Amino acid sequence: MGGLSQGFAHLHVRSGFSYGFGVATTEELVWAAAEMGMRGLALTDRDGLYGIPKFLEAAEETDVSPIVGAEVSVEGGGHLVLLAESMEGYRSLCRLLTRYRCGSEDRRKPVCPLPVVLEHASGLVCLTGAVPLGHLARLVLAGRKEEADGVLRTLREGFGKNLYVELTDDRTAGSRRRVRRVAEFARERGVPLLATNEVAYLAPADHKLHEVLVAASNLTALPGPGYRPTDQLYLKPAAEMRKLFRDDPEPLENATAVAQRCAGAVTLIGEIHLPSARLQVGETAEGRLIRLSLRGARERYGHVEGKVRAKLHRELSCIADLGFAPYFLVAREAVEIAREKGVPVTGRGSAANSLVSYCLGLTRPEPFSNRLLFERFMHEHRSDAPDIDLDLCSLRRDEVRDELARRYAQHGVAVAATAQTMSLRGAVRVCARALGHPPREIDNLSRHVPTRFRDRGRTYTPLSGWEEALAEPAMRGHPLQDRKTHRLLLELSGRLTGRHLQAGTHLGGLVFGNERHHLSELAPVEPSGIPGLLRVQYDKDDLEYAGMPKLDLLGLRMHTALHAAGELASKRAGRKVDPYNVPPDDRETYALIRMGRNAGMFQLESPGQMHLSRRLEPRRFSDLVAQISLFRPGPVLGDLVTPYVLRRHSKEEHSVPLEELEPVLHSTYGVLIFQEQVLEVAHIVAGFSLAEGDQIRRAMTHDRGPGAMKELKEEFVRRAVARGVPKVTAREVFSWMEGFAAYGFSAAHAASFASLSYASAYMKRHYPAEFFCALLNSQPMGFFSPRTLLNEVRREGIEVLPPDIHLSGEGFTVEDDGAALRVGLKYTKGLSRVATSRRNAPASGAARRSSPYRIPRAGGRCARA
Repeated sequence: MGGLSQGFAHLHVRSGFSYGFGVATTEELVWAAAEMGMRGLALTDRDGLYGIPKFLEAAEETDVSPIVGAEVSVEGGGHLVLLAESMEGYRSLCRLLTRYRCGSEDRRKPVCPLPVVLEHASGLVCLTGAVPLGHLARLVLAGRKEEADGVLRTLREGFGKNLYVELTDDRTAGSRRRVRRVAEFARERGVPLLATNEVAYLAPADHKLHEVLVAASNLTALPGPGYRPTDQLYLKPAAEMRKLFRDDPEPLENATAVAQRCAGAVTLIGEIHLPSARLQVGETAEGRLIRLSLRGARERYGHVEGKVRAKLHRELSCIADLGFAPYFLVAREAVEIAREKGVPVTGRGSAANSLVSYCLGLTRPEPFSNRLLFERFMHEHRSDAPDIDLDLCSLRRDEVRDELARRYAQHGVAVAATAQTMSLRGAVRVCARALGHPPREIDNLSRHVPTRFRDRGRTYTPLSGWEEALAEPAMRGHPLQDRKTHRLLLELSGRLTGRHLQAGTHLGGLVFGNERHHLSELAPVEPSGIPGLLRVQYDKDDLEYAGMPKLDLLGLRMHTALHAAGELASKRAGRKVDPYNVPPDDRETYALIRMGRNAGMFQLESPGQMHLSRRLEPRRFSDLVAQISLFRPGPVLGDLVTPYVLRRHSKEEHSVPLEELEPVLHSTYGVLIFQEQVLEVAHIVAGFSLAEGDQIRRAMTHDRGPGAMKELKEEFVRRAVARGVPKVTAREVFSWMEGFAAYGFSAAHAASFASLSYASAYMKRHYPAEFFCALLNSQPMGFFSPRTLLNEVRREGIEVLPPDIHLSGEGFTVEDDGAALRVGLKYTKGLSRVATSRRNAPASGAARRSSPYRIPRAGGRCARA
């Protein structure tokens, strides 16, 4: 930190995470500061710490020391800037933001009472706010000196020597006079001064974008509220700041001193903040997890001996060493809640590699028969927390989420945030409104504009992006082709694309506090906009960086459809039909898949998957796992599908670089498909442990520099040669593995989805009317429209009956013992939802035949059928 003593550091800086009051990304700010030679930089976004994890992560790659803070909107007008000088200060700031954001009447414009600020002053440095809009400056400049004195006294009581009066010169008319008035007020009362620039963008040219964003956040045209005719709120070099305050260097000196105290004081890495599981008196999380796992193993396998005991011991030891037992117990509690409520639930992702997960009922694929490796999920060398994803019925997912949140409310529960950015079309709408276009014009200007600025791995620059967009066939004759008239709109929207627009909510990712730290001490919590649901200000990547594992409770409409299909089938069959417990090797089901008649089947219904089904001709569960893994952009572009299919049908011989790899690659005919296979290849060829093999996989699948990959390759080759593998062969194997990284897929994730694929195929084959009825009532979902699904229903020989005011329900219903589907009233054009819910009870046959309200077969008009 010695370098800071000679330089200036900006202490009042807003990024795009101020959502409407900042432009630059956190990475851009850090990189720009580094290029200017600054050794410190603060991030003080408005009413939040949304960008702090990305800010800290970006600073790690530079010589810039990060300073954590926030701009707090104060009741009565204006703002204060609070900076954390320790981890205690960071926790204080998190609690403060949580307190007033959750207590404000308007969640979009929260304000904090001054006494609440003082209650959370520990570990914080306070700046009184920029000139002219800071909390203190507004009072001074309005001539309300008594009120200003009261505010200053109150702040001094709370912050003592950690209070500074902030000075900023925005170079607007009268700005020097305003700065002098505030400075004189502070000096008369003995409060030190501190210089900032209230940074809102990187360069003067970006001030237009800032003005547009301010207007957009307030849903107004330009000029937005609080408009300031200046382009000076940019990240000024230290030399410019010294020039600006050349007549009074004290505020700059104080800024440097505060930066020295606060820089690098906050770190969010190094500790995993796991939830505290609910336990009985005298019980430990590890002990409970062992008991539940052993009980589950006996239920699944009938014993806990041999390889089952050995694998359980390995996994439970690793989980205990890393301290992750509480996380598994919370996940199991979520599954228990779902089953108690009758909500379908299955696990997905790499968690299915774990036998513990399988025994706890979190996942469905059996680990041994599917060659699933625990080390792909977690191991002693992984510093990040595990990630367990659970899929639930989309209609009832919230019931499970809310009950789990209620049980753990003591330590704080919230869902993860998302950071919503602008597409090109969205940027056009934002800019057009700011430029004063009426609503109808905004619709015309944005219609048909491509929504994505990034395509096929390429990110377009604003100019080439618009060149690409305007060349699209859909843009022929578009109003924006008149580039002269809409020059400003095109420029602004192109530059705003990809910028932050507003915070969103990840409805499924639950985050928990624990006994040591309430969630509001780990990250700020705020209302989500959904009654009773709070969200933490960090997104999923930020939570991982900060060591806060989330439990994903995801809504899956296929669960909704399968559950409904099972209930309908049970009703007609007179016995329980459980789609999640069907015969595992049903020949008729696989025959249907091989025909490519996959409409409605989970993960198998796209035209490409239908074609692959006919080529691959799956006959067992492992074939479905391979099919789901193969039909992805990487394997298709890498031309792996054709050799796999040819080898499967013995039309092409397969070979492996080393004979020892045959057991690993035999099931995939010598083609490297699954990420789990990388671990085994590294283990067999170079003697890496499976955990080390996973580190290689992670290095290959993350963007590592050429130097790091070269070192990794040299180590791999060295260890392989030491085991007697020829150097040429070792290099060939490593290159082969490295190329695989572009398309590798987790076998556990594929197997989790394949189990649902098979269940949906089984129900379609044996209970087609019930399956399609449930599928149609669960729309929107899947690849095909309801109209296409109805055509498939007819292909199955099932009659589609028109809607009938007496016979139809709101949705589709099964009739004639599964031989027909009746269209629901909600599909009838011109009939309101109220009317469908108030339909008459079924009448007698004669009444139905003579009813004037009956919709005849030829005349029934189905809006979506």
